[in-house]
Amino acid sequence: MNNEVMDSNITDAPEYLDQLIVYEIATKNFTSPTGPESGTFASLEEKLPYLEELGINGIWLSGHQLCREGHFYNIWSEYACIRPDRIDPTLGTEEDFRRLVQNAHSRGIRVFLDVITHGVMKDSPLVQEHPDWFAGESWGMKDYDWYGNHPDLDVWWINTWLWYVREFGVDGFRLDVAHYRNDLWAQIRKGAADFGKKILIIAESGPAIRGVTDILQHGEVISHNYGLNRSHRMLYDAAGYCADRQTRANERYQVKIFYEDGTVQDSSRNHWHQPEKVPEVIEEGACTRTEEGAASAAWQMQTGRLRVENIYGEKAVRNIQIADNQGQLWNSNREGVLEVDYTVSVQKKKNGLLLEFPLRIQDGQRLSIQLSCHDGGWVGFPGEENPYCAQGSRYLAGYTTLLAPGVPVFMSGEEFNADYRPLPQLSPGLFGGEPYGKGRWLYGSWIDWEQLKLPEKTQMLEDMKSIIKIRRSHSELIKPCRMGDTKRNFAAIEYEADRELPIPYCYMEKGRVLLIAANPSAEEDVGMRFRLHEVLETAADNTDSAARWQVSALFGALPGGKERILATADELEKLRWTIKRDLACGGGLLVLEFEAIPGTHSPQPR
Repeated sequence: MNNEVMDSNITDAPEYLDQLIVYEIATKNFTSPTGPESGTFASLEEKLPYLEELGINGIWLSGHQLCREGHFYNIWSEYACIRPDRIDPTLGTEEDFRRLVQNAHSRGIRVFLDVITHGVMKDSPLVQEHPDWFAGESWGMKDYDWYGNHPDLDVWWINTWLWYVREFGVDGFRLDVAHYRNDLWAQIRKGAADFGKKILIIAESGPAIRGVTDILQHGEVISHNYGLNRSHRMLYDAAGYCADRQTRANERYQVKIFYEDGTVQDSSRNHWHQPEKVPEVIEEGACTRTEEGAASAAWQMQTGRLRVENIYGEKAVRNIQIADNQGQLWNSNREGVLEVDYTVSVQKKKNGLLLEFPLRIQDGQRLSIQLSCHDGGWVGFPGEENPYCAQGSRYLAGYTTLLAPGVPVFMSGEEFNADYRPLPQLSPGLFGGEPYGKGRWLYGSWIDWEQLKLPEKTQMLEDMKSIIKIRRSHSELIKPCRMGDTKRNFAAIEYEADRELPIPYCYMEKGRVLLIAANPSAEEDVGMRFRLHEVLETAADNTDSAARWQVSALFGALPGGKERILATADELEKLRWTIKRDLACGGGLLVLEFEAIPGTHSPQPR
């Protein structure tokens, strides 16, 4: 089959991906109708009006299938899976689940299920019924033998997830740990499309491959297991960072070679005086090919290529590891490696090696930005700290995530700065143990909705609603970047202020500009001026240098408390704008909308 025909068999992402806002819910802990860990499909359904009003339009549901209580952190969790092909009866019936999905859809909210891809609990009936399906262990569970040639396992896996799409109408899946088999997920996508449903697939860490996985949960990570990533460039230059990521300007690779005799070569140790050889890494671009599996389900694989010279050619190689500057690792040896999707293929090339590896986010796939997820507060997280990320910061929620050019992902509770409240049985240890009620795993946070009676919680919620509304009402402007695309409608904006601030950025289309600026300080307001002339001239399409702009504040306030300003670009550059301190109602963020009004005369601002 030629490449053109195969490409037509690729099932692409659904069109709504550009407008998606992903909100993670741990089903048992999101609501508490009869106390801790008592949440059900029915009690979650009762909260759908709240979610609709909040403005999110995608639920990542981390709680639906038959699972073990107490395996991880001494609580029930989606990740201690017993059978993925059964609904957990403690959450409700199949009819309860179907009604939840239908009601969510009626409110414009899509539902994505967690898939535990690596295996099941050791006492799962599946292990007894199909012992040949399993080989090895991880996380205290039995692992599927994905590469052992088990056609019946493949068919069961495909049918299981198509059952959720066909019988319940779910909109896609989030794949925990790794996806292992591109061919199976391409078939699941195609099978769903064949009965009229385009599904979305979110990979936990990747790669994002056209026709297999659409975005990464751990895309650009503002916070992860151990809290806020304070060194992330998104915190102070969101537009610049995304522009560089889009064109791969900041991708760099180091190579380690592990030999059987214990010798290790590391390309980062590039000092001339080192006694051992240092491998030289030469980037040789990328190649793209279309592959096809069973049932004519195809996908597009993009791989990077590195040539490595100055190796020990006489020694046997045990493993070759590639690392990028975001900490992602690729390995040539899968033994003991969880993220097997990041596998390096190796060819000998004269006196060196040619390495080929799947790019983490492949061309055409969207960027995503994780503000928080259930893994916040992992083992080792300080016992006295809050594992939520934003913790009331409008700057973090808005500037870095909800208004940035990526698909936003965040954990339930962020929207009103929920206090972290550990479940009574939550342990600090991954596999349980005392003391109970002292853990910090965010999945084990018991959301207390009574907190919304507190003014500061209600104010945060209202501000988050406003920020989400801005994104959704400007969806034609605020779109996630596509990797490899050199076109973009956003740019950083130069500014003047008394102190260094996150670099403001804007979105542009003809006759309109949306500007986002931030104040991370929780102590004081900040004043600043924007250098707007070039941006506004570009948005005005250079057709009317005397155009006036009508400016309104979508979040924050205009100078002097005005409702709107009419002025030219030159006049607007002279204005001083104030952003209230962060953590305060209406603070931490300023969002301005500029609309061009053609003309040759400019009245004074009013």
